[in-house]
Amino acid sequence: MTSTLLDPSLIGIWLLPGQPQTYEITEDGSYYIAEPDETLSFRDGGAQMIWGGRTYTRVIGEGMTPVGTWREADTGDGWDFTADHAYTILSATDETGETFTGIWALRNDGTSLWTCEKQADIETVGAHLTFITPSGERLSYGYTVDEGLLSLLDPDTWQELTRYISAERMVRSAAG
Repeated sequence: MTSTLLDPSLIGIWLLPGQPQTYEITEDGSYYIAEPDETLSFRDGGAQMIWGGRTYTRVIGEGMTPVGTWREADTGDGWDFTADHAYTILSATDETGETFTGIWALRNDGTSLWTCEKQADIETVGAHLTFITPSGERLSYGYTVDEGLLSLLDPDTWQELTRYISAERMVRSAAG
């Protein structure tokens, strides 16, 4: 569900102090979480992929590339990486059959893999922000945005729950 009701001050990349992930809100109201890139290697001619210390066994595809379908050894989750740099995850333990989608890129001359996954769509009405997950769950908060700081607030007490800092503000602060 994409909403036309989106506060434009939310659009951009956000950081949580002390967290390695980045959080992005796009113009269409999509909410993405990007994980830091992790080391990547292949064994047995591309039959196994070692990514961030986790082992994946190839189901479909070949070669020393993530492109193809993989089964994660520890969880049984299925990962499908496509040549257009999209991926889909099918959880082996989620009985709803919910899938997660994202984008991927090789970094550091192909020795690390970065992923960014869509987590929700966002709507805003007044001072209320709602995350709508792929399963349809609605998580609502109060919010404020001021000079590159986004605060999520308890919708009943208006107490601050968390504070994001815009990547743009971080760059400006580092520059001087």
